[in-house]
Amino acid sequence: MSNFDSINPENILFLDVGNTAIKGAFRREANWQALHDGELKTASDLIRWIEKHPAEFTGFVLSSVRKEVTEAIRHELNPLLVKALEVSDIPADFLDYESPETLGIDRFLACFGAVSHTKEAVVVIDAGTATTIDFISTEEVFCGGLIVPGFSAFMDILHQKAPALPVVETELPEKWPGKSTIDSLKWGQAGFYKHGIEQTLKKFEEEFGNFDLFLTGGDAVKVEALLEREGKIRPFLVFDGMERLLNIEH
Repeated sequence: MSNFDSINPENILFLDVGNTAIKGAFRREANWQALHDGELKTASDLIRWIEKHPAEFTGFVLSSVRKEVTEAIRHELNPLLVKALEVSDIPADFLDYESPETLGIDRFLACFGAVSHTKEAVVVIDAGTATTIDFISTEEVFCGGLIVPGFSAFMDILHQKAPALPVVETELPEKWPGKSTIDSLKWGQAGFYKHGIEQTLKKFEEEFGNFDLFLTGGDAVKVEALLEREGKIRPFLVFDGMERLLNIEH
């Protein structure tokens, strides 16, 4: 990591390689700035973007759930200027997880970023292609959680499998139970998702006690609107976690 010691933090591009897209962010005057050139879906998209901005970044830090993208980035860029954060970089006493070799590092990073914003334990809902709901303690020990279909995917399942059914909006009806097909679908999709998450949060509370709730990911606003519990939407949690883990490694 010594190659990064002399690099201005504002010259580092942080990359979050997810299941369907690559998101990038960088520091400007202590604030995160996102790349606004649209979603980058492949390593080639990313390399083309970097080639258009050759003087802006002198180091690259990434977390990735797609090995082929990581290898392509390392191949195309100077490998001395690329740091791919791995689960093996996480101090062992920060993990209470039985199979760390299978852990998607973005789950840990989102929690590790969130817990730096509060003095409480944290549950993070990362609402992306998949939705993950994970717990991290006040001692910053990641304790695991669950993985479910993402909100958008969940809302699309019935229409894909039963196209005769109408597509419905995500707001919930005032009356329970649903007394029309439209309202029944709303309760069965958005309502089912809402109740599943709320019961999960209740189970975390029973197991661990009080916590602060954070939400991140592309569907964070939609999911937060369904819940009765107040949550804090923070779009840069994974990047917060990446920066913290990078600094620990230094």
